[in-house]
This record gives sequence, C-alpha cells and structure tokens, in this order.
Amino acid sequence: MTILRNRQDHVDIARLDAEDLRVRIFAARYVELRVHTWNSANVQDSFWRLYMNSRAGAWLELADGAYPLEAGRLYFVPAGVRFSCGNAATIDHFYVHFDVIGVPGLALRALFGGPLRVPSRAPLEEEARGLAQALGEGQEVGLIEQFQVKALLYGALAAYLEGLPPAAMERYWRLAAAHAPVRAALREIEDNLAERLSNQHLARRCNMSEDYFIRRFRECVGQSPARYIQEQRVLQAAQSLLFTADSIEAIAAASGFANRFYFSRVFARHMGVSPATYRKAVRV
Repeated sequence: MTILRNRQDHVDIARLDAEDLRVRIFAARYVELRVHTWNSANVQDSFWRLYMNSRAGAWLELADGAYPLEAGRLYFVPAGVRFSCGNAATIDHFYVHFDVIGVPGLALRALFGGPLRVPSRAPLEEEARGLAQALGEGQEVGLIEQFQVKALLYGALAAYLEGLPPAAMERYWRLAAAHAPVRAALREIEDNLAERLSNQHLARRCNMSEDYFIRRFRECVGQSPARYIQEQRVLQAAQSLLFTADSIEAIAAASGFANRFYFSRVFARHMGVSPATYRKAVRV
C-alpha cells in the first residue's frame, strides 16, 4: 500500500511540474573556436549551456580537475556551476544558452549538480548536427528553429534523466514535494519580480498567516522570502545584461530594484563583479 501511495504522489507531482516546466532560449549558435581562444576563467552564470563539438581538444576545468569534451557528444553545464575552459585545437562549436523554468532550484541541483554528458542517442546527435549546420550557414533563429532547439533540449534532458538511478529520482521527488506548500508564492515571485512582493501578499497566495508563511517558506526553500526574491532578481538581471541591449537602469527597474546604484551593490555582492563588467564578458 505504501509503495502504491508513493507512486500516486509522484504522478501528481510530475503532472504539476510538467505543466509549469519550460525552457527559455537565449542564444543558439555554431562558431569556430580557434586554438586557445576558448579560455574563459571562473565562469559562473545564471543560465544553462548545451555544448557539442565537432572534434576533441576542448575541456572544462572544475575544482576537481579537467573535464574533456568528446567529439560529437552532447553536454550540459547547469546554471550556477563554476568552471574555466580551454581548447588546444580548432573546433566547430555548437552551443545553446537557455534557462529551465518551473522546477524548484533545490530539486534541479539534486539532479544536475555539475557538467553532464548526455547518453549517446543517435537521433539527438543527428538533430544537433543538423541544427548546427543550419546555424552555421547564418540562418536566423526564427520560430521554427526555436521549436527545433527546444525539442533538442527536452530530448537531451529526458535522455539524461532516463539513465539516473532510482535513488536520485526519489531524492528529486522529495525535494519537489517539499516546495508544494509555498508553490503558489514561488510562481507569484517568478511572474512578478518587478513588483513589490511583500510577505503579507505572498502569504495570502498560500492561504497562510504571514508569520506561518515566513517559517514554512524557510523550511521549504532553505531561505527567507526576502533573500530568495533578491537572488531571483539578480539572476533575471544577469540574463538581461547578457541577452538584451537594455540599459542597466532599465534592467534594474525591470528586475525590481529601486535604482541603479542599489542594484549595482546587490549584483556585485551576489555575482562578484559589477553589472557593467559582467555584461562585457564574452560567453560561449
């Protein structure tokens, strides 16, 4: 009975997550990396990456050592992973920058804690090569290409999850379920970062008193509501700095900060550099 009940709980959680889950694409390109030109150090961003290289000779550097990228294989670098990178050969490099929305951050980190090699699937790799060729010919990433890139991302994510042991998936379901009491508040925050988000307002969304909501939010998310909101605002601003031409003032306002100066202080505290410096960095 217990096993069946747990399975039913899992189905319900999976359905809710599937309704909310989506990917948002920021960039999809196919570029040539000449020898020793892919040499960024201590990169840590708020978005995900998908990589596929035409040949060996490139690698990621993590705290525990080098992580070589095999030719023709798909790799994910999840958001928040700190890495350096390099290449000792000229390589054709397909990359997608994207975000995963609608899944609790703690649950995502339980499944995707570092660079990940996608299990080899001939259809996925062929699809990636076809997209890379199209993008390499200078084609704009239009509506059709966006659907194709999203299909590739969903397929690669599914292929990776299929290979995980049951214990890892079980941990994910537990973490996802832990967010259920404050799920409505998390959605409200995600959809309204530019607005004033008081604890009282968020508590009403969850049908809780303010004091009880603050305590439950900290239990479920691991942070106070104020800290979580500030983090999400910084992450949204970081993405806007890289993927839009909006002014820093406009980005600060759209992300819920009172002014550029306060935004710059908070951003530097979270990201280690000023918004202007972060925007200038080259990311591939």
